[in-house]
Amino acid sequence: MSKVSDPNAKSGNGFIWGVGVLLVIIAVVIGYIVWNGKQANEIEVNMSMDYKDNAITLKSDAANDDTPEVDLYEDFSCPHCAELAESTDEEMKQAIEDGKLVVHVRTLNFLDKVRDENNDGYSTKAAAALSELAKSGDVKTYWNLRDYMMQNQQSVATKWDIEDIADQAKELGAEDAVVDSIKNVDIEQGNKVGKANSDKLKKETDSVSSPRVVQNGKDIPDKDSGQSLNDWVDVATK
Repeated sequence: MSKVSDPNAKSGNGFIWGVGVLLVIIAVVIGYIVWNGKQANEIEVNMSMDYKDNAITLKSDAANDDTPEVDLYEDFSCPHCAELAESTDEEMKQAIEDGKLVVHVRTLNFLDKVRDENNDGYSTKAAAALSELAKSGDVKTYWNLRDYMMQNQQSVATKWDIEDIADQAKELGAEDAVVDSIKNVDIEQGNKVGKANSDKLKKETDSVSSPRVVQNGKDIPDKDSGQSLNDWVDVATK
């Protein structure tokens, strides 16, 4: 007896194949949307970065010998530093890119001492990781990583280790060699950076706290000026 073929079998296979193709297309579209969203959240920068004497120097090609320079002291565990970054980073970035300002970011870790963490806490880890990243010259990743760490300070400061900072750098586009370098950085590098910057700040101003902006050896704005620290970019560029 001859076998009767199912007249719907072929069309059923075609339907399954069509569904599979549709799912692939949906996955590609979703992946593109996620990727595009990630790219949109990253901040484009038009400046260079140099690491020297425990400072991360940010400047643009438009700067010259007469461009005002400041030291920005910040501790990644300091809530007021995060608030200042949120309030003034955009203005600072614009001034740097316009060639109106050169900023030497000096990372501190004095809050680890305050918390009796033997200088191996989050502030020290952040100082080690960010200084290692700065050595690579990857200013876009640095700017976006610093921005992320300041904007999300409350959630990451109590949880992140150096490896987490490195992983976030990778998410933001750091090359694998740079990511590995951050993961393998000696935490003592963070202590070295923090101590050197604390010593410099203490020598120039007789005290250590954060955030601080120092120009020509003096805090700006002047405490008697009536201006807020949020006005520092305007003060520095005048």
